[in-house]
Amino acid sequence: MKNSIKIVTLCSILASGTLFAQDSAQELFVQKCAICHVLKMPTDHSKMVAPPARGVMFHMGEAFKSKEEIKKHIVDFVLEPTKEKAICKSVKRFGLMPSQKGNISKEELSKVADWMIENLHMSKEEHNKNKESEK
Repeated sequence: MKNSIKIVTLCSILASGTLFAQDSAQELFVQKCAICHVLKMPTDHSKMVAPPARGVMFHMGEAFKSKEEIKKHIVDFVLEPTKEKAICKSVKRFGLMPSQKGNISKEELSKVADWMIENLHMSKEEHNKNKESEK
């Protein structure tokens, strides 16, 4: 009986740690990225200063074959952005994002990238549907 309680307690602690890590990564995104990269498409597009996060992830999914490649690109690009590395065509509209060196650490950025990959992926159908609703 005591062993069962210990196992249940341990599982609860591990599960809450995983949830906390997800919440922590999402909170990092909100604090460090969402000021420019909104999660939901605003009704007034003139107020957008950067491409929406889901759109960015759609283009990442088209450009790279693996989650690890996407993560590596996000970390590299956010810390050292160049036009040559830009994946999103919206760089023409918004310009090149400024480097976030000093604003976010590689460790934080790695967590954010993992969260984005797991939570903000957009299928081609969803992307096309969003494009149509923008017209």
